Amino acid sequence: MKDRINLAMQKFSRSVIVPVKLMAVMGLFLAVAVILQLDFMPEAIRTIGNLIKTMMDSMLNNLSIIFCVGIASSLANKKKVEAALISLVVFLFFLAANNAWLNITNQLAEPGAMGLYGTGQGIVLGFQVVDMNVFLGMILGCIVSFVHNKYSDKKLADFLSIYGESRFSFMILIPTVLILAIAMCYIWPIINAGISSLSGLILSAGLLGVFIYSFGNRFLIPTGLHHLLWMPFCFTALGGTAEINGKIYNGAANIFYAQMANASTITELHSSLRFATFGFVKIFGSVAVALAIIYCAKKERKEEVKGMILPSAFVATLSGITEPLDFLFLFASPLLWFVHSILTAISETILWAIGARTYMLFGLIDSVVSNLPFSPSITKFYLVIIVGLIMGVVWFLVFVYLIKKFNLQTPGREEIQSDEVRVSDNKDDFQQRDIELTISGLGGKENIETITNCFTRLRITVKNLENVNKDILKQISNQKGIVENGKNIQIIIGLKVQSFKEALCEFIDWKE
Repeated sequence: MKDRINLAMQKFSRSVIVPVKLMAVMGLFLAVAVILQLDFMPEAIRTIGNLIKTMMDSMLNNLSIIFCVGIASSLANKKKVEAALISLVVFLFFLAANNAWLNITNQLAEPGAMGLYGTGQGIVLGFQVVDMNVFLGMILGCIVSFVHNKYSDKKLADFLSIYGESRFSFMILIPTVLILAIAMCYIWPIINAGISSLSGLILSAGLLGVFIYSFGNRFLIPTGLHHLLWMPFCFTALGGTAEINGKIYNGAANIFYAQMANASTITELHSSLRFATFGFVKIFGSVAVALAIIYCAKKERKEEVKGMILPSAFVATLSGITEPLDFLFLFASPLLWFVHSILTAISETILWAIGARTYMLFGLIDSVVSNLPFSPSITKFYLVIIVGLIMGVVWFLVFVYLIKKFNLQTPGREEIQSDEVRVSDNKDDFQQRDIELTISGLGGKENIETITNCFTRLRITVKNLENVNKDILKQISNQKGIVENGKNIQIIIGLKVQSFKEALCEFIDWKE
């Protein structure tokens, strides 16, 4: 049961990150739009900026349906297009049913001076419904994917065949969503009150709350469950609620983007920003860790280690994707990972304590562009640079001390066995050999149940764990670590994981 729960949580984490990746693009264009609307810009340019902003606002204000479709299609094991379409229709069904029930039972709230703010209800795609925000999309996405995976292959008698397969799962979802829409009219107000209380508790914890949140967000990365921690604080009311230009926004990231869209009127960034600064470690910590590992490598292997470490550090710093670097030292020493997480928490706590109010969700590029619309007196980005340089030195010295003190086997310090030396320089042979090793290590094609991937990991569910041979998997040239969680096997590949997965699927003729 524990393994099934962990696997389900990991699948959910992967599905959530799909729409979140689009958010980074939205934030980039929103920042550009704000810059294009500055007063000194020509009228034509400001008009273009306004159009871009309007487009980005349409995404920002409809995240619930985006999460619904993204989660449903991602979690669907088959017929993903049909799952996505069904989730879209189901979302509309929920809105219509929920609004109708509120109307029938005279529960529709009356707008006040601030609209529906504070009433527990909101307008979604023209429907006044119980305000579940992004949670609605998450819940419906999970329900649709569960029913779809269970019943989309169900075949009926010939004369009823038109109602079989995906249509059958759709038929099941209609009464399910009707019941859910009615139930949420009574259940969600209670849950909403609980969320508000929990959010207030964490916010009231002050610097301790920032420390715990920052530590957990970094420490949980190996499990793939860190998304379950930061995502609610960034995109739901758990992270805070703010009224901006007459509209209500929930979550640290959403609130920041809304303030960015109204940068000319903002004099202070919302306090929820404390939950959206974990890009600090990606920018400064990654550089320090990379330099420490290179410094501690054996003299004859430094050039080799540079070639291995520097590209990963470059990607981590600029784009915020740290896993290729993280897994180079995480498995060599869990102690380093624990200390890395502690230093991350200390850094973010210091930043908040001294008044830095800089949005840093991803890497350097996103951080610079996103904060550009605001005055440095508001973001205090200069404090980030000062703390980053100081903590970077601390990071470097601590890592060097621990690596040498305990003789940790970080890249460039481990002993290389002669039978592990690779002789092929042909990249095509190299990849085919890796694919063959992957299949063999997983117990053969017949032992593979599902194949998916995230940013950097090839994630495979096997039928029989006893058939898996981790020693064979460790011979894959591109792997940076193997994580086993029940029947879920994660092979850390890096940024080329998508290509590797596609090559693997093609090699074994795997159909999703």
